Amino acid sequence: MPWEVDYALLTYTQLKKSKYYLPNDVNITIETVLNLSSYIINWEESKLPKEFFISKYNHISYLLSDYTHINRVYDDNKIYGCLDTLRESTQERKYDYYMGICPDMYFSEYLITYLVESAKQITNKYFLISPQIPRLSDPSWDVLINPEYKSLPYTDWGNTDVYDVRYNSKTSSQSVYLEPTEDNKWAGWCDFYNDSFINDLVPVQENWNGYGPWDWYGMTILNYCKKSNLDFQQYILRGETICEYSSGPLRINGDNNLAKPYKNLLVLNDIPNQRQVFESNMENYVTKGIQILKEKNII
Repeated sequence: MPWEVDYALLTYTQLKKSKYYLPNDVNITIETVLNLSSYIINWEESKLPKEFFISKYNHISYLLSDYTHINRVYDDNKIYGCLDTLRESTQERKYDYYMGICPDMYFSEYLITYLVESAKQITNKYFLISPQIPRLSDPSWDVLINPEYKSLPYTDWGNTDVYDVRYNSKTSSQSVYLEPTEDNKWAGWCDFYNDSFINDLVPVQENWNGYGPWDWYGMTILNYCKKSNLDFQQYILRGETICEYSSGPLRINGDNNLAKPYKNLLVLNDIPNQRQVFESNMENYVTKGIQILKEKNII
């Protein structure tokens, strides 16, 4: 989104650093979209024009010149979001692995190399790898927690400073290794999926648009599949911790929206809450997803 363009600069910087650690035989394509949908934003009444964000977006894209970079600007009047981007990136082009990166997430310059090399060791037909995270707001996230943050109260999770996480990661003696999880939990922040997982097991359905919790949908599908002896496993990459950039000093007064100053200069249209719309249809989506898996003889 346009108010995330400065976070995108931080992400592109980490991707630039990451290239130095990647093996020469690893080819990575990065797909990015600047979402200027006038269905979401009233540009005529906003204080900043589209051209401001397009200029910044195009400028920071030079940082990704070491990769194959497919960068696009969505400038139509229809609903558009991460579900559309995910479908376009996975179904229109074919890769061995896929990785979703939210633009406001810190990750180390070693993470992608560790993920790629770790994937080579996995024999499961369907899998995903998730890095560690600091403490979050409720116990459902505990499976992914870096043990160094387990003593932090749930109520204080937003006080974690992303730069403390960075420092602790660089000075920690924690080894980097894969650990299989008993419970499935991920959020698409910096997760790494094999092709069969994302295109066969939990593909984005054709009628999905805009934003919606695809991760929750996927976990619901997998909970159903437990009784089918499905060859799926989620792994945690221990020794690598990711964190929101807005965690700590940028979470002003506990509100990370205040860390998105451009958003205050844009006028958002009064449209249905995309997450609520998706969740209201979750039962139908899961039923359809299970039916698709049965038709493919996956379950």
